[in-house]
Amino acid sequence: RFHGGAEGFWLWVEDGENDRIYHHEHFIFSRRNHPEPTVLEMSIPAFEPLPPQYYIRVVSDTWVGSETVLPVSFQHLMLPEQEMPYTDLMDLTPLPISALQEPKFEQLYTTKFDNFNPIQTQLFHILYHTDKPVLVGAPTGSGKTIIAELALLRMKRIHPKAKCVYIAPLKSLARERLKEWRSRLGSPPLNWKVLELSGDTHHDARALNSADVLVCTPEKWDLITRGWRGTPGSFSDSNASNGKQFVKDVRLLIIDEIHLLGEERGAVLEAIVSRTRFISKHVKEEQKLQRQASGIQDETDATELTRIIGLSTALANPYDLADWIGIDVHGSGVGSKQGLYNFRPSVRPVPMRVHIQGYPGRHYCPRMATMNKPCYAAIKEHSPSKPTIIFVASRRQTRLTAIDLISYAAGDENSMTFLGSSGDAFMESVADTVSDSALRHTLTFGIGLHHAGLTSHDRETVERLFLDGDIRVLVATATLAWGVNLPAHLVIVKGTEYFDGKQSRYVDYPVTDVLQMMGRAGRPQFDTEGIACIMVAEAKKNFYKKFLYDPFPVESCLVERMCETLNAEIAIGTIKSVGDAIGYLSWTFFARRAKMNPSFYGANSGSDEDLDDFFLSIIKETFNKLKDDACILTEDDLSRDSSPVQPTALGQAASNYYLQYRTPKQMRDGSREVRKMLLRGLESSNDAQEAPSVGILGLYSPPRTLEEAGVAHLLFTLAHTHEFDELPVRHTEDELNAELSESLPWGHDTKQLFSGGVKKKRQQYDIDVMADPHTKGFLLIQAHISRAKLPISDYINDTRTVLDQIPRLLAAMQYVSLDDSAASGSFDLMCMYSKVRQILATRSNVSDDPLNQIPGLQKDGARKLKQKGVESIRELRSMPPTDCCVLLMKGIVNNGK
Repeated sequence: RFHGGAEGFWLWVEDGENDRIYHHEHFIFSRRNHPEPTVLEMSIPAFEPLPPQYYIRVVSDTWVGSETVLPVSFQHLMLPEQEMPYTDLMDLTPLPISALQEPKFEQLYTTKFDNFNPIQTQLFHILYHTDKPVLVGAPTGSGKTIIAELALLRMKRIHPKAKCVYIAPLKSLARERLKEWRSRLGSPPLNWKVLELSGDTHHDARALNSADVLVCTPEKWDLITRGWRGTPGSFSDSNASNGKQFVKDVRLLIIDEIHLLGEERGAVLEAIVSRTRFISKHVKEEQKLQRQASGIQDETDATELTRIIGLSTALANPYDLADWIGIDVHGSGVGSKQGLYNFRPSVRPVPMRVHIQGYPGRHYCPRMATMNKPCYAAIKEHSPSKPTIIFVASRRQTRLTAIDLISYAAGDENSMTFLGSSGDAFMESVADTVSDSALRHTLTFGIGLHHAGLTSHDRETVERLFLDGDIRVLVATATLAWGVNLPAHLVIVKGTEYFDGKQSRYVDYPVTDVLQMMGRAGRPQFDTEGIACIMVAEAKKNFYKKFLYDPFPVESCLVERMCETLNAEIAIGTIKSVGDAIGYLSWTFFARRAKMNPSFYGANSGSDEDLDDFFLSIIKETFNKLKDDACILTEDDLSRDSSPVQPTALGQAASNYYLQYRTPKQMRDGSREVRKMLLRGLESSNDAQEAPSVGILGLYSPPRTLEEAGVAHLLFTLAHTHEFDELPVRHTEDELNAELSESLPWGHDTKQLFSGGVKKKRQQYDIDVMADPHTKGFLLIQAHISRAKLPISDYINDTRTVLDQIPRLLAAMQYVSLDDSAASGSFDLMCMYSKVRQILATRSNVSDDPLNQIPGLQKDGARKLKQKGVESIRELRSMPPTDCCVLLMKGIVNNGK
């Protein structure tokens, strides 16, 4: 039963033996999210000797007697190691850059520094004089980029034709590294070719084969390496086409922020490293056989062909990560554990003081408001004349925080305190060049804003002003911590929570994100120390006091994406049986952590026998899911290691186009419905029947309406795929979606397409429908095509997110349709895909005037052209060039072209 739209409950964790409550929090059960589970994450202390169990008690905040108790057994719980395996920083004389013994390499650093820092000095030999894998855990600001470059220089010195792949967790970080390396490595004297691989870039095979360094995100490299054997089936993406020979030429894989393995996208990193080591082993065996066939004596070399360098913050379980990337951590000889360096957080070159402040209040927005005055006080105390970065959780908070800082400064009769030495006139002239009104206002007071909603020009302007010292305060969203390198003397983390649109509630940042933000404090060559102020909810103060310095063990997230991971390996031919799947899992980080922490993953124990049974059960469950969604073909009995498994066309589509495993089946069903609708409609039109046909979208009869109905349903199907499950629907956006739906031609479910153009009176909307991320995605696609005005600026970036996915999804859906025996041969359906691409490219609907396809045409431009006697684009093209230019230059087209 439901009593209203939501119910509040209290949850607490209690130790019955010691009469203690270790955790309590209030949470909401929302009718909107039913029946999806509400996931709560919490950290609970455990003391030795362990009690038999803790109890989780959930009590209604409204109804008397409505409560439940769940015991959590500690019988098989294994606590992590108490002693952190840290590496001591040796007291070594800093190495000069002349130790590179290569003038071209030395020129890279002559303008930056004369000597390597202590960490770089300690790692210099293993990085520059060996090919062993290396895992470096060190605080942000320790010079890990130079560490990666030393390994890169070693590779190019020994293997001039080899390639290096640099994996960055975010696009912004990848582009920052691309920009820096193109400037330094791509110019004389090295002239190396540095390419970016992302969804926004396309390179032909020649460019990829000639590249020296490839910079990309985990997802892109995962997609590319899936085709290293040469994947069967058509493939439209030039970056991920068949026969990727250059993948076998990779001799160095650098993974930045490898500790993000434990975050949501960590399963992709796990697949990359596991597949890279597999490819390395396979290629090395091929080369060995070729040498033997040529009569060349094989040299014994235990080093893997592709060297892996992992860069991270300090780790609680470095041995597991080191073993996973190929470092010998189990041996007892001289070479054991070489390559593993896990430094303490205190070894950063610029020391940092940390202040953790707790603030009361259960509700997020009022608590954020109470932090603004302490922010101002912290700036006055710690950084009155030096740069400060304030990290907040949302774009709205950047504006509110900046405005409050300005008002507090005005209250002190010093409103220009945050301006640099350039003066008011200069700042006003710069502010006039930015397009964001809030930024224009705050810049005149010396405060910059930085978030994804700004244009690239506005962001670059703010970054330049902050680096030059023209503004002293920058209020930014957390993504800045991973992107542009903007160090400051003082960093304030204003709140450690953000709103998760998928869960419709505020959740905590991962500790790694907080550490990354803190790492911006302290400017090398400028500061003797950095200062970080962490402002948190009072209940979480003790948690951050402990875990900012004692990190969590990194756990695997592979189980959450096991279906996609195994399907990809089946599609490329790595896995052909149950036994192959078990062998593949042995390469993963998941296998190592399941042995060390079996209770976390649901295994009975860490024994080999129990783990074998556990892995087999996971593989069976995964194969059954893939079979149910028509991604693979396999036997009903999966108890034998030799039980075969084969990919289907849908499984190939999921792998080739990087889809969730359930999406291709959705696409197949949607394309079949469109095909049926087209066939019925065309038959009805050919027979000239008076009575309209009834299809899945409603009533249609004219061919033009039929064509628009087909386009609408294809886009409706794409928007409702699982790829948009996590499109954020923020607070009150269900109301905005309902309003937007009324102004769009197809509505939220295309029924409006057949309403005869008559707008119905607004009725009470279904909140479950309007709060659905897929509904929002469909509305944003329509708004883009119709050039409709979006209700808030957040929708602009959301639209960009949706449109970035559409070309890949549309190509995948067409691939599925071609391989679907029930839909193949339908010329009209293939034409419909072309029509959808044209509509998205021109932002002109089927029912729109064709003249609206002219880029930059004003709202009444088509009418003006028709007044001049131009009825179609063909007539415009047939006019003499001079007359055409005169017509278009009269203000009909905005850009005058």
